[in-house]
Formats: sequence, structure tokens, C-alpha cells
Amino acid sequence: MAYSMVDVSGMSGVTLNELSQYAQTGLLNPAFGDSDEAIYYEKQELLRLQQILFCKEVGMEENEIGPMLRDDPQDVIRIMKQHRIEILEKALRLHGLIQTLDKTIAHLLGEQEMDEHELYIGFVDKGRHQLLNESGSNPVNNDVKRMQKEGVQKSDQELKSKEDYLDSQAKIDQVHLDLQQAIEDGLEPGSAKVQRIIDRHLEWIKGYYTPTAEIYRDLANLYVEHKNFRQMYDGYHPRLAEFLRDGMMVKAEHDLS
Repeated sequence: MAYSMVDVSGMSGVTLNELSQYAQTGLLNPAFGDSDEAIYYEKQELLRLQQILFCKEVGMEENEIGPMLRDDPQDVIRIMKQHRIEILEKALRLHGLIQTLDKTIAHLLGEQEMDEHELYIGFVDKGRHQLLNESGSNPVNNDVKRMQKEGVQKSDQELKSKEDYLDSQAKIDQVHLDLQQAIEDGLEPGSAKVQRIIDRHLEWIKGYYTPTAEIYRDLANLYVEHKNFRQMYDGYHPRLAEFLRDGMMVKAEHDLS
């Protein structure tokens, strides 16, 4: 099925001027035009536009995007998986910042003490990482050398290698697969078996920061409300986002409150 430029603009949120610019620079060429000089896009072009939007979402400059786009399905899948990791990392960092805000407010109200190093949790390493397998250099190791040179100590999480990070993603992927199976088995989010799976989800989150009940609930709602998370979870099961949210709400109420 072919879509006009107006159709594509409406479904993607990309303006007509941006689409025209992409066509002029060769970043996104239309599939064909008609005798009235109208241009149309087909599924392949829509997928390429999605790649462009994901690249922009993780902070790439427009002149960097072209070389990253791929037509080979396996390359596209690999890049999409890396975008998934980077968006998840971004969400986790934002929740780390929320926790820092909460602690700082409590400190200013005289409700709790706050160590100096806690003032900056969530601000470190907020830049974009290289795509995996795209270069032989290791951005994590480069950061370590830079920070050592400056005499600044990095936390264990900030020093994680790419291998550790991929292992972490394998663990959360298994959590999602187990939750998918729980849905198919007709289990409830508050059931003992599902809550044991949610325990693993919570432990995975704690590898990045220690959530309060409020932050864990906020994260649960983010999974449902954010379009990128919804797209990811829909890939497992159309009910997974809500199912995980409900399970996390139970966990927050009973174990984090």
C-alpha cells in the first residue's frame, strides 16, 4: 500500500518540510511519484523513516544518520535492538534523576541525610553510546581512561562492560518472556508465581538504582504510557505492558512501601 506525504506526516509526526528535506538530501527517498508530482511512500520507506526517528531519539545528529541506515533485515534488527538498549538506559537514567530529586528535597526538608556523591547520581554518562559492533573501540573503556586521568572515581554501574550490559539485557528479556508465558497461562499479576518474576525485574532495576515505591510505580506507568516501551512490550504480547505494570504496582505496595 502506498501513502502520500501528507499521510506519512500525519502518522509519524514528521513535518512535510522535514520529509521534503529528507528527500532532497537522499536520507529518505519516496517510492515513486505520479503525473501530478505527488510523491508516495511504501512499507520499505516507512521502515526507513522509523530508523531515522529512532536514531534521532537516541541523540544522533542528522549528518550521522545516513551511514547508520541499513537495508539488510539482520542489520536493521541489530540496530533496532541497540536502540532498545539505549532508550531503556535513557529511561533508567531519568528515574535515577527522579530519585536524586526526591532525596535532595527530603534532605532540604531535614528529613534525611544525603552524602555529597549522591547529589550527582543520574548526571554521569548521559551521552549516547556507540552502536554495538559498529566499531572496534570500547566507549566504556575510553570513559574509564578519561575519568582515571582526571582522578575521578566512577561507580560500578558506570564501569560496566558491553558484555555485562548485554548479559543484563538477556536477563530482562527472560523476565519478559516468562511474563508472556504467565499471561498465556491465565495467571494474575498478583499471583505468587508472577510476583516471583516481578522480584527478578526489581532486582534487575536495582542494578541501576534503588527505587522507592513511588519511583517503581512511576516506572510501571511509563512502560504503559511511553510509545517506545509500548512498542517493545507489544513485540512480546499485546497485554504485557499492562500486565507488568499491574505486577509492579503489587510489588511496590507490598515490598517497597
